[in-house]
Amino acid sequence: MLDKLHQARTAFDMNQSTQAGGQWLAADDAGRVAFTPTRPDGQQMVIGGQAVTFWQVGELPAMLDAFEAAINAGELDPQLTGSTPAGHSLPLERLAQR
Repeated sequence: MLDKLHQARTAFDMNQSTQAGGQWLAADDAGRVAFTPTRPDGQQMVIGGQAVTFWQVGELPAMLDAFEAAINAGELDPQLTGSTPAGHSLPLERLAQR
């Protein structure tokens, strides 16, 4: 997961959505970014009960840092260990700036 996160950050920073990991982050013309992380098997992760969350571009670095911290803390393990991520959701508040 950490490798995919780092690839997504690099792809977004370089504006290369086709690069490995590039599909996790997609910006629109209004300054918002869709965040759609996936498990290693390609299934979408769930955050705040949703497979896609939206963030302002300025919130992105802090949100990605919080997502990385959640990975390191094992908070996503319930979504990663089963056959599907169904039934588990990382609270949206975990990634929002405070």
